Order: sequence, then C-alpha cells, then structure tokens
Amino acid sequence: MLFFLPLVPISSGQGNPTPGVNIDCESDPELNVHPLYSEPVELVCTIENTSQFDETIEISNEFEGGTSVQIQGASDEYTVAGGETEEFIVTFTGDVRIPSTESFDFEIIATVTQWLIPGELPEMVQSNSSVVGKVEIGTYGIVELLISDKSTRAMEPSDEVTINLQFTNKGNDEDKIEVRIKNQAELIAQGFSFPMSSFVAEDLAIDATSPVREIVIRAPSDVSEKISTNIQFEASSTNDPDAPVSAISIPVSVESSSSSGTLTGLSEDSQDDIILYGAIGGGVILFFMLVGIITRSIKKKSKDESDGIEQAIELNDEDEGESLGDDLDDLFDDLDEFDDLPVSEDEFDDLLDDFD
Repeated sequence: MLFFLPLVPISSGQGNPTPGVNIDCESDPELNVHPLYSEPVELVCTIENTSQFDETIEISNEFEGGTSVQIQGASDEYTVAGGETEEFIVTFTGDVRIPSTESFDFEIIATVTQWLIPGELPEMVQSNSSVVGKVEIGTYGIVELLISDKSTRAMEPSDEVTINLQFTNKGNDEDKIEVRIKNQAELIAQGFSFPMSSFVAEDLAIDATSPVREIVIRAPSDVSEKISTNIQFEASSTNDPDAPVSAISIPVSVESSSSSGTLTGLSEDSQDDIILYGAIGGGVILFFMLVGIITRSIKKKSKDESDGIEQAIELNDEDEGESLGDDLDDLFDDLDEFDDLPVSEDEFDDLLDDFD
C-alpha cells in the first residue's frame, strides 16, 4: 500500500499528504473528594487531523488511578475530516476522603487507524500523538470542636473560670486548626477579660486530635446587676477558609453575692420601710403584753381582797354613781401601786399561754 501512496494526486495548497494527528488537553484536573460535596471533574481534550484526508482517530489511555479514581471518556473513536478538529470530554471520579497529598498520573493517546484507503493502517505507518497529566486531589478542611462541660458557669465579680477544649482535624491534609471566641468584642464591652489569651491553635495531622487546651475567662470586677450571656467558641480550618466552622456556646452568669443575699433584691429604701413597720408592730405587741400583765395583776388583787370579805356589800340605786367613782379611784390607786407588785415568771408564762 505504501507503493501506491505517491500515486495519490496532491494539491500543494492543501495540508499534510500523510496521516497525522495532534491532541491537546486543558490543565491538570483537581478532584473534589469532600465527603459532603464530592463531584466528578471533567477534562476537555481536542484532537486535530493534520492530514488533508479524512481520518479515523482512536482514543486510548493509560491511567494509574487504581480503585480510588476512575476515568471515563478516554476510550473512543472519532472520524475527523482533513484539517478539522474534534473535542471530547474525559471525566474523573473518585472516592471521598482521599488525602490531598496523593495524585494520579494519566496519558491520553490519539492514534490514526484509518486514512484515505479503506481498512486499518499498518502499525508502521500509523500516526499518533499523546498528552500526559495528573489528577490532583483538592484539599478540604473539616474541624470538630470538643467541649465536654457545656453547663452554665456561675461567677462572681472578678472570678476566673477555665474552659477546657479539644479539636480534631477531619480534613484530608495536615491543617492548622484555630479556636477563637466569636463574640469577644461584645464580652469585652461587658467587662470580661482574657488573662492568658482568647485564641489557641494547633497543627494537626489527618484525623488527629489536639491535647486539652485552656482558655481563661475573667468576670467583670464591677457588677451592679446580674449579667447573663454566653461565650461563643469557634474552631476553623486554615487550609480551607470556606469550610464551615465548628461552634459551641457556653452560658455564663455573673452576680454579686451581696446583692443575691438581700431580700430578693430589695432596695435600701424598701429595707428601711420593713424595719419601720417591724418596730411599729413590735410596739403594738409590747402594748398588748403590758395591758395583759396589768389586767392579770388587778384580777389577782381583787381576788385576794374578795377572799377576806365575808359579807357582801349591797348598793341601792341612789349610791350607784358614788360607788362607781370610788371604784375608779381604787383602780388608779392600784395602778400607782403596780410598781410595788411582785411579778413572777409563772405569770409571764400564763400570759403567753393566754395569747396562744
């Protein structure tokens, strides 16, 4: 067949009279293997028939993806007119969580298998072209923040509390994980401070967890009323600024013990009113106790006098007014003599029993 090739009429204005092909592809693809957002990546390639006659061009590949990454679209056949081009798409898919340090080499080969004369060209005259590249693995960051004690921290003014925390790198590359307090400016405005630092960071390998780290929070020194807020911790990836943060909020309350020890927060004026009312109430109770003591003493004296009298005094209607005046005089005389009356402890006990 090579003997007949020179017999083919050739125009000097047309292209290459012999079989020929070129192949070109875009830059190396990067495969997204994020466990939540993984997706295939496409590579656009172009083949060119450098001959002036129609060609059948076969596409083949050599790929070292193994079982982790697969290639599609790099094994096909195209018929391309002389001097024309044809595009095709190669697609790569892969498993999730492949480390970003890995890459997978490939070679895509274009071979002219038919040209001018029907039938497959012998290998010795087949023309081919190839392109090489590698599939890169995109880096992603996933961070998990761990705080075992998420309970409310009850503090007094100037108290310090230590928050123990850890964080894990769940991305696909070594990463510097940072933990910050998101609402730091708000807390500082309320009087909180951070004696050591409000920020910690650690370089972690894939799937590694940091040692226990500490962030110390100091409560405001001047607290006029109870403060209830929260401390918002956020862990983020340095490798992947677009990765979602891992966040935990810890409730905090600050209250002075002196203010909580009063009668449910009563003001000084209210406390003064209570003292005044208490004094008045005490005076009233003392008054009734005194009246009771006097009454019991008068009854006792009247009983003693009546025991010594054997005859009853009969009063006629004409002497009632005079007798009533005499009785009142006797009552005041008895009150004057009250200071001289002995009062025993038994009388006080009897009086308290009467009130019961």
